[in-house]
Amino acid sequence: MDDTHAISIARHGRYVVARLSGQLSTQTVAATRRALVGLLRRSGVAADLSDLQLRDPACVSVFSAALQQACGWPNAKLAVFGADRIMLAQLRCLSGHTVLPIAHGLPAALAAAARPPDPAWRSGTIAASDPRAGVVGATAVSDELELSHILGDARKGEGLERFIRDWLGALLDYDVEHRSDLVKTLSVYLDRSADHDSGARVLGIHRSTLRYRVQRIRELAGLDLGDACVWLNLHAATRALAHNADSDHTPL
Repeated sequence: MDDTHAISIARHGRYVVARLSGQLSTQTVAATRRALVGLLRRSGVAADLSDLQLRDPACVSVFSAALQQACGWPNAKLAVFGADRIMLAQLRCLSGHTVLPIAHGLPAALAAAARPPDPAWRSGTIAASDPRAGVVGATAVSDELELSHILGDARKGEGLERFIRDWLGALLDYDVEHRSDLVKTLSVYLDRSADHDSGARVLGIHRSTLRYRVQRIRELAGLDLGDACVWLNLHAATRALAHNADSDHTPL
């Protein structure tokens, strides 16, 4: 599919609803940022991502970047909603480092964009009964639920395959070339919550061997396993890979 994108605009009171469609990738991210900044300098924006496909995971930072370039709240007011599960997981990774509200629907997005940044968004301390709980960045949704949501996209084969390659590609290629089991090791390590003793027993290896493999995984993947965002996405990717294997479907 070509890297194309479009933004359609609809007025909603003092705000505009910007519906993004096509693919968000390294080829389209600059144009998307420029368009968002232009809108933010004229009006508050609720960005509808329901028709947007995330091709390159790092590109989700375009929304917080546009908000910052437009001088931030209250000069610029932006919230996003309608993201699919894979994009939502990426956006949630940024929620601890940005004041970008991520909402579940248009009403929640409009309300979130109008409010000043709340420190509780970053700490995850807002209760589920609080009206602000419609904003993903303000909720304490469990990792298990997010994993289930991501795996719920298994029927969308191309998107899931890309997600797997983005997070596990280097390890998959290494395993094929060296006939190793780093992806399996990573899967067990994550499933066992980094418990070396338990993980080593499952794998049938010594715990020092597991420690060596985990360090090798860090080096090859270039990822910080101590980062909660990285942990969540790697865990989702290993489960998605297992799902595809059970379905006799090999990722690209």
